[in-house]
Amino acid sequence: MSKFKFELEPVKKVKENLELKVKREISVIEKQINEKLDEREALIQEIDSFRNYKLHKINAFEIQFIQNYKITLNVKIKNIENEILELQKIKENKINQLKIYSKEKKIIEKFEEIKKQEFVKQENKIEAKSFDELAIQKYLREKL
Repeated sequence: MSKFKFELEPVKKVKENLELKVKREISVIEKQINEKLDEREALIQEIDSFRNYKLHKINAFEIQFIQNYKITLNVKIKNIENEILELQKIKENKINQLKIYSKEKKIIEKFEEIKKQEFVKQENKIEAKSFDELAIQKYLREKL
């Protein structure tokens, strides 16, 4: 009995590699999102730390400086939130790509299974035919 060889095996490998690549990219994007969320949280905590600042011991210049610094921190927080939104959009696109690659891979795997079943069926027919020929030859030898 010969060995089954799937003709679309290279295509299947490419789809698997693409799927793995996209999974890695999604993981990198998730890491970037988590880093941005941590960065945003640190800025929020820094702003909150100024709420507890003792205002009665500082002069007007320092109050103005703190207010400007809070504004700057709020702008940074907004920028980080925009970056997070962009990263989430990219992640969604990658997830959609992953779904497509997974579907394509499953289709190829199903096709491979069908071809393998056909191959086994054909091999069984060939084997049965050779057994029939052996049986006929044995019968003819015994008859002679």
